[in-house]
Amino acid sequence: MRSNVLPCRELAGLRPRSAAKNYEFVLSMKRKKKIVKTGKKKTILLHSADKDMAKSLSILLQDQYGIVVTESVEEFALQRKNKYVSLLVVDLERSIPSLLTEFELRHQEQSNAPIIVLYAFRQGQPEWEKRIRLLADQVLYKPVQIEQILDAITVENELHKELQGK
Repeated sequence: MRSNVLPCRELAGLRPRSAAKNYEFVLSMKRKKKIVKTGKKKTILLHSADKDMAKSLSILLQDQYGIVVTESVEEFALQRKNKYVSLLVVDLERSIPSLLTEFELRHQEQSNAPIIVLYAFRQGQPEWEKRIRLLADQVLYKPVQIEQILDAITVENELHKELQGK
């Protein structure tokens, strides 16, 4: 158990505490899905039901960005008004209609955070395809490589910087 606590303490920047208190703190942070904003890092909201992909992306991006991970549509909806989110990466694996509704609500609220969608093309659902294309800044069709996602994030950040500069 001690080996599980030390990496969490180091990653979260916690002061030395007892193992039980650290474990409780990490659990509470996981439940709340809170991210402590450090410096001027941009925050990426990463939504995916695929825990392995979310974990891989989080590990790769954690040095450059603050990461908020959601796994359900309900968690995603709670983050809709998070003003610190500067980019969304959304895996449309399940719950496509619910997530599209959340995207539309986000657009109605004038959110200017770009949306990158990971999506498995479905031949018989052109209405979803059309809605996804209207709401997303980039659509990456599955199967997608992690490098493609990282490149898309870089491109969106550069475009966002240029647009804010004008």
